[in-house]
Amino acid sequence: MSSVPQDPDNTDWPDSGSEPSRQDLGRLIYASICQVDGPVLDEMRRIRDHAVVNNQAHNIRVALMHRCGWFVEWIEGPPDGIRALMERVALDPRHRSLRVVHESLGKPRLFKPWIGSIAEATESTGEFARRVMALHERHQKGKGYEPASVWRSLCSPLPGHVEVAAASEGSYQRVMLMSAARTDAFDLLRWLATREKRGVVHRRFAGAARDALDVESDYLDLPQQAAAGRRLIANARKGLAMGMTHAFLPDYAALVIVLDTDAERNEHLLDRLLRACQHVAHQPVIVGLGADSWFSDSLRSATEARGLRWVEARTGDRAHDMATLWWALKRVLDALT
Repeated sequence: MSSVPQDPDNTDWPDSGSEPSRQDLGRLIYASICQVDGPVLDEMRRIRDHAVVNNQAHNIRVALMHRCGWFVEWIEGPPDGIRALMERVALDPRHRSLRVVHESLGKPRLFKPWIGSIAEATESTGEFARRVMALHERHQKGKGYEPASVWRSLCSPLPGHVEVAAASEGSYQRVMLMSAARTDAFDLLRWLATREKRGVVHRRFAGAARDALDVESDYLDLPQQAAAGRRLIANARKGLAMGMTHAFLPDYAALVIVLDTDAERNEHLLDRLLRACQHVAHQPVIVGLGADSWFSDSLRSATEARGLRWVEARTGDRAHDMATLWWALKRVLDALT
């Protein structure tokens, strides 16, 4: 009998185990120049240890990103709690030149007390600052975007200027890749990046104390594919315990499981993925990818029982040939656009 990998199994959105709030909450995103002296990841872990306790006490949820020498923080919760947090941030010597880029009331996206991440970037600090100011100016004019769009525009921008990226992102096809075993999703992404002569963006996420402390997530942009471009995001299995994965599930066109010969592994990952999707209003297509012999009727029936669509990207008898995997998957993704 196989040994199912012992990844964190907490895939429910609310960390308390209760149902997520359906009420509108305050939502605010700001950017500030990072003044941390020393390793940023170590400092973010210290921030996490303090924030997890305090945020839960005030029903505040936070995502904090470091990129290009800047912090970007997304806060959700009662407006009074957000104002109190912003007053503390304004006095925090780790932040300078704070700019609010979004503020609104609306449906929540963050269902963990704290999410932290560090993203590599090829752009300069000055280029990032210009994108911050463009979003800040739009916000001041009352022409801002939804918080998820603002966050992506800063932390994982689409190719092109911030205004172009935000305007076109609604039709930009986002696809998550996860492997039932090994690192097949990441291997496929790297192979495709080499083939397409494009760079892979690497990110590291640190969750709340009970979550996986470090999770890798890579993405590859293919702007010439699909109707308006395609982004493939490879996530580690343990990333299903991360609040940031949950926050952006509604934005995926498809969630792809790179299957394994071990049926138990396939069913275990699918079950965790379906449980993570249970609160998503827009439900993405679930795609199984692999050799014919790796599929089973139980995968389809389990998916459809949860009200989601199951699609199969079959490679015939060929297993781990990356070109075969990609062309089988591409045919399915092209049909979704």
